[in-house]
Amino acid sequence: MSSRSLAMAAVIAVGAAMLTAAMPAAGPAQAAIGCRPDSASNAYFTLSVKRALLSCDVVEVGMRGTDALDPDGAEFSVWGPDNFSGLVRVSPGEYTVAWKGDHAAGAKWCASFVGDYAELCLST
Repeated sequence: MSSRSLAMAAVIAVGAAMLTAAMPAAGPAQAAIGCRPDSASNAYFTLSVKRALLSCDVVEVGMRGTDALDPDGAEFSVWGPDNFSGLVRVSPGEYTVAWKGDHAAGAKWCASFVGDYAELCLST
């Protein structure tokens, strides 16, 4: 191998090493762009949000019941930004969509048993 080829190979190797060191560790896209947590839980249910592909914007709010719920499920109030409120029936282990749409991050979504028992909120 000529000295010129050896020098070229060394430059390429150094450039590749620098590029690799400068790149952040791979992880969820949302963590990379600094989104807040996607879920919050209590003894009865988990409140979660799904986000847009390349932003922290919320496109869906859902709930999943825990084993602490009656096997037949329970009725929950769900509320969020822009005066959204609704009722959702949630069963143990099953995911239920509570809201679907498009909303910018920075809002507060909440849920509780009907009658405001076990309220849980998630800020996005």
